[in-house]
Amino acid sequence: MTEKDYVVLVDLRVKPETRKQIEELAHRRGYDSTDEYVRALIASDANAHGEPVDLDDEGDPIEDFRQGWKDAMTGKTLPASALWDLGDDD
Repeated sequence: MTEKDYVVLVDLRVKPETRKQIEELAHRRGYDSTDEYVRALIASDANAHGEPVDLDDEGDPIEDFRQGWKDAMTGKTLPASALWDLGDDD
């Protein structure tokens, strides 16, 4: 997925000092970003109310591997030199 495949869900407006507090809280809880922290809070709340929600937009690593292996075995590959071009979306 690319950045274009996502939408902004939460637009939380806080004072700069509050933002800093939230970032520090997320860090103390073991999250690398406030985005991860908010996702975890939403998932926790949903589970607590018996409504599990899947916020993992990264995909299934096992299925991704299977697809990659299938592509490799059927010749659906790119030369390594083409990989440099794939990252140039700017």
